Amino acid sequence: MPSFNLESLPIQNPVLIVAIVMLIILISPLVFRRLRIPGLVGIILAGTIVGPSVTGLLDRDATIILLGTVGLLYLMFMAGLSIDLNQFNKLRNRSITFGFISFSLPMLFSYLVGPAFLGYSVATSLLLGAIVGSHTLLAYPIANRLGITKNTAVTMTMGGTMVTDLLSLFVLALVVGSMDQGITLSFLGSFGSSVAIFLAVSLIVIPRLGRWFFRTFPKENDAEYTFLVAILFVNAWFAELAGLAPIIGAFLAGLLLNRLVPDSSPLMNRVQFVGNALFIPFFLISVGMLVDVSVLIQAEVWIKALTFAGLVYAGKYIAAKISQFFYKHSNAESWTIFGLSTPQAAATLAVTLIGFDVGLFDEMAVNAVVILILITCLTGPWVVERFGRIVAVEESNKQYKAGDAPQRIMVPLANPQTAEALMDIAFAMRDKTSTENVFPLTVVRDGNNVSSQVADSEKMLSHAVIYAAGADIPVSPLTRIDMNIANGINRAIKERRITNVIIGWNGENSARQQIFGGVLDQLLEQSREMIMVCKIEDKISTNEHIVLAIPPFAGLEPGFPESMRYIKILANQIGANLTIVAAEERLPYIKEVIDETEPEVTTSYHGISSWGKLINALDELLEDTDMFILHSSREGTISWRPGLDRLPGIIVNRYPKNNFIAVYPSEIDEASSTTGLSNAPGIAADNAYNMLRAGNITLNLTNGSTRDMVAKLIRSSQALDEEKLDSLSQAVIDNSLEYTPEIVPGVAILDAHSTSLGATQVYIGISKEGVKIPKTSGLIHVLVVILNPNNIGIDVHYKRLNAVARMFRGTNLVDALLSAQTPEDILQILKKADYSNEDGNNNKTGFGSGLLGTDSLKTRD
Repeated sequence: MPSFNLESLPIQNPVLIVAIVMLIILISPLVFRRLRIPGLVGIILAGTIVGPSVTGLLDRDATIILLGTVGLLYLMFMAGLSIDLNQFNKLRNRSITFGFISFSLPMLFSYLVGPAFLGYSVATSLLLGAIVGSHTLLAYPIANRLGITKNTAVTMTMGGTMVTDLLSLFVLALVVGSMDQGITLSFLGSFGSSVAIFLAVSLIVIPRLGRWFFRTFPKENDAEYTFLVAILFVNAWFAELAGLAPIIGAFLAGLLLNRLVPDSSPLMNRVQFVGNALFIPFFLISVGMLVDVSVLIQAEVWIKALTFAGLVYAGKYIAAKISQFFYKHSNAESWTIFGLSTPQAAATLAVTLIGFDVGLFDEMAVNAVVILILITCLTGPWVVERFGRIVAVEESNKQYKAGDAPQRIMVPLANPQTAEALMDIAFAMRDKTSTENVFPLTVVRDGNNVSSQVADSEKMLSHAVIYAAGADIPVSPLTRIDMNIANGINRAIKERRITNVIIGWNGENSARQQIFGGVLDQLLEQSREMIMVCKIEDKISTNEHIVLAIPPFAGLEPGFPESMRYIKILANQIGANLTIVAAEERLPYIKEVIDETEPEVTTSYHGISSWGKLINALDELLEDTDMFILHSSREGTISWRPGLDRLPGIIVNRYPKNNFIAVYPSEIDEASSTTGLSNAPGIAADNAYNMLRAGNITLNLTNGSTRDMVAKLIRSSQALDEEKLDSLSQAVIDNSLEYTPEIVPGVAILDAHSTSLGATQVYIGISKEGVKIPKTSGLIHVLVVILNPNNIGIDVHYKRLNAVARMFRGTNLVDALLSAQTPEDILQILKKADYSNEDGNNNKTGFGSGLLGTDSLKTRD
């Protein structure tokens, strides 16, 4: 039976050693937080207490050193993996500048103070500068817990870490190398070439290997984590072979795999859980065990330690304030930068131990550096804990732009094979600050075997719940029983006040057999909320680039800002760049909305002369590894065109390897009461029926040229001379040259601005035989002309155009209008249509059906 006594210290039993370490990891944060000391600092102090200089319970032997090294490398890997690359790319120059200043100032102070005050040689002073100029992201777990890792100042500091550590290790290599052979051209060439080879191989191999692995083994969740850890340590070893510190390789590995591991994914949650619960605490304990308490009574050690600390604090504080001045950071952000950049551990230890081995540092200097590490590792996290909370509050209090409404995402599930892919999209589109649950839903068709179907659906929901738990995403699973699947989904949407529905598609696009046998078509008919139709071929984390196609006038839909927000969140979460493809004349408006919508994403714009040129543009832009998103619209809305209905089928057939999402924006205008549109001159922007007049309705419209038919409608109620009438008719014709005016089969709407009118006028022509209008799919039975005065802004003009278009979306509306006997009958029919549209149940869209647009679409080569 094993015995224990004080003479047996330090403890050698491996089971007991691990037990003590685990108790430290568990208890010390709880105790020290009650003393208002960050838990991370508490673990360091606990390591000192159990270490050889205090109680002697544990020795800093090979096992502790190994675990500490693993924890340090894992910490740097997590930092690289968690950087917001879109922000980092945007802040690349800031990170490089900050890193250079943050390293150069302490280096300069060391060069001045070392020889004059400490009696150091130039070489030793330079090595001291390499120590105090670097920093370790020891307080990163605190920033991550506070949710501020995406903050501009924090991202800049994290990027600057790589710069300071690289410069520190570069100085180390130069100083140590010069002791043997001097700083010769051969030495510089050898060192530079080894580093260049390491960087080139890492940059080329790791991203490609990562994408290959995730595409080849998409379902191997355990293997994914093992793959990441393997890449971490292999690249750290290769960095050491190249003459760099392993922490550089670990950080670079995380940076290069960053885009493959979205923040909201189960894999990222697994990485952070293991790191925060095990590996990083091991490193902190090993740092605490370095402290030799007995030397704390020696004045010389304290003089050197405080001098070293003064060099760190002075240089890092001035660097933080310089960045605050030039980059307009808040005071709390400046202090957070200071707190993140002061802790000394990783490169500091590496440089110090190597300097001791080559004789540049004595034992007293090593002990002073250990005290420096303890002081900075205590103060840095404390500063981040205090001021990081203020930064988090500032972030939460920022005014959100249009579309930043609370997210309530529903994911209807029917196929276990695609359930995880749809949940991944929901996780990636969920704002990290959102407190709303995700709602996985199964709908069972009522019938004789309903009990067994419910049991099967509950199995799928159980898997969805477990999968969400792996990503630390709260979910509320739902089951509905209904005779009609679409009705069940729509009922759940209304009950839970859902804002976005993410649903799968099998890629079939025949006229009748659609998603779940027509469920999607019915859902689009019945709902007005945002619907995202997804056909996913590969893990979304493998998409480095998203191509988003936006049809003309989609930016005028009420749900456009909200849909842009979801798409930008998706791009931000998976680290993808965004390319917008849209008509050239609409790009300025689209760019304005996108720029105002959070979060920030690297975005480029590709203009096309007409919407019919979309396929040509996609052939040029779209790669197999890209995601394509089509911003579509429901039939009858202002941006709908017949060709939109066939585009999803054309896209998936032409680009079968690409992940594809069709976005149908919300038609619920929650901002109408605050936009001021209702107070615009004339008639309320969203009240379509009040725009109609019996005197503006022409029955028995006869076929003729479009210009003559427009003139006939206007002449019916307007006393205009022929010159003004011709001018007005021509303006209507010119405005419809580019796009098809057909909103639903048999109904066409033309529009224009006019100086001849004092108020909005809506003209309606009914033709039982049908008339011919260019760029329509067939005969037009209802021709609508909307004219607005010039003092009406463009947004109000299209708002009114959209409101009128909604009235003509009923399935049997055209037949009802053709049966009307008088203009008053027309008004009564449209009045009912206007009211029914307020309930959102009178729209109709055939997904994958409809007519081709004005330009022919060839099969891709």
